[in-house]
Amino acid sequence: MEQEMAVRVVSVVKAVKTARSARVARVVRAARPSRTVRAVKTVMAVGAVRATGAVKRVKAVLVAMFALLAFLLWAPQASLAVETAPDSLTMEQAVQLALSSHPAVTRALMGVTAAEARVVTGCSAYYPEISVSSAYSRIGPVPSIELPGRPAMKIYPENNYDVHVGLRQTLYDFGRTEASVETARSGRQAALDNAEQVRSYLAYRTMSVFNSILILRRSVAVVDEQIEALNQHLEITRKRVQAGSATDFDALTTQVRIAAARNEKIDAANSLEAQEILLGQLTGLPADRQVLLKGGFSGVTVALDPDSLLSAAFRQRPEMAVSKDAENSASTRLHLYSLGKKPSLALSVTSGLKNGYAPELDEMKANFYAGLQLQVPIFDGHRTHSQVLEAEANLLAARASTEDLRQQIVADVEQATASARASRQKIDNAKLLVRQAEEAVSVARTRYQAGVATNLDVLDAQTTLTQARLNHLRALYDYTASLIAVDRATGRRTW
Repeated sequence: MEQEMAVRVVSVVKAVKTARSARVARVVRAARPSRTVRAVKTVMAVGAVRATGAVKRVKAVLVAMFALLAFLLWAPQASLAVETAPDSLTMEQAVQLALSSHPAVTRALMGVTAAEARVVTGCSAYYPEISVSSAYSRIGPVPSIELPGRPAMKIYPENNYDVHVGLRQTLYDFGRTEASVETARSGRQAALDNAEQVRSYLAYRTMSVFNSILILRRSVAVVDEQIEALNQHLEITRKRVQAGSATDFDALTTQVRIAAARNEKIDAANSLEAQEILLGQLTGLPADRQVLLKGGFSGVTVALDPDSLLSAAFRQRPEMAVSKDAENSASTRLHLYSLGKKPSLALSVTSGLKNGYAPELDEMKANFYAGLQLQVPIFDGHRTHSQVLEAEANLLAARASTEDLRQQIVADVEQATASARASRQKIDNAKLLVRQAEEAVSVARTRYQAGVATNLDVLDAQTTLTQARLNHLRALYDYTASLIAVDRATGRRTW
């Protein structure tokens, strides 16, 4: 299009030169520039349209890029929010959240990392120490020797340079390095077992809080049922008062029972809120977010053999592993301290460049040094003897702690199994009491409506029913908690 425009302009110029004096030329000159202007405007318009399309395409690309960037930034946060703040939660999920987010687990794992570093530090004694050093010094005045008929001869150069590489390797230290490494390794194992103990404590703590929330929520629901039943009874009583078959005292007594039930609900709701806050602290969930807990209490009888449970407890309890680790660490440390007065033999080698050698004092020359160093401790201010006494005392204390833990494990297993048996027996009794209480309420209401029972009889029957339901719920909870206590006493992992 630009070429066409150029051709048109050239033709117009020629026409103007040949017909300048003619009128027709003036007409042509007046007409053809207008076509040229239109052509130029057409080219500019087309270019503007193309430019506008390009700008639109650039804007569209930028909008798409910003949209993609916003999605990439928002998607991980949204998925994280879904993962960290679920709408429903099982006990296993709550335990996993606690183990993955609680600071106590992080602290224990950092202790393992530190113990690993101490092992590497202890093993470093097996390797040589290599270093590079350099030195410069200037001496003045420089001592010299003067001989007759000869220039003075310097003994040392004014500028002294020394660059060398040194190596030192312990050849034999009577097992001190090996004992130090074993001590560090026992500390690493203790850190690992301590991390497992922290995880076990958090898991069982989370399970206990989880079950507490379940029973408290159900307890609130039971009390709500009691309040609803009392309100229905209050309506019946008010109608009987209006009919003249009951007194205002009956209505007032019912209102007192409703107020007492509401106070009981407030106490249960307060305890529930405290447990929910604790669950949020353990799992990292927001305290103000209501989460549906999925779970229940089973009354299925579980066989419990004390002998097998005790043997399993001695093998599986993380506290027992930590106690044995402390005993092993004390033993290895005692062995390390007992080697405090043993000699050590080391090799030292250096090589480098240095000036100051005659006759060319300023010339840098290669040099080396090699030697053996034997170090024999003679007197250390009774330090080694005191360290040995300390290590022996720590070892005896660790053994006593292990024995004490054994006795505590026996007591924990026996108490947990006894509590589980008693709780299981209470479940059957509580079921029977609930059925009897329900029948008593039905009979009391029928007799009250027939006018042969008092309002107090109905209230007492309703209170007894509520208490029976709470007792049954408590028996189920106690049995479940007792089984968890058995697992904790034996060190069995259920998560």
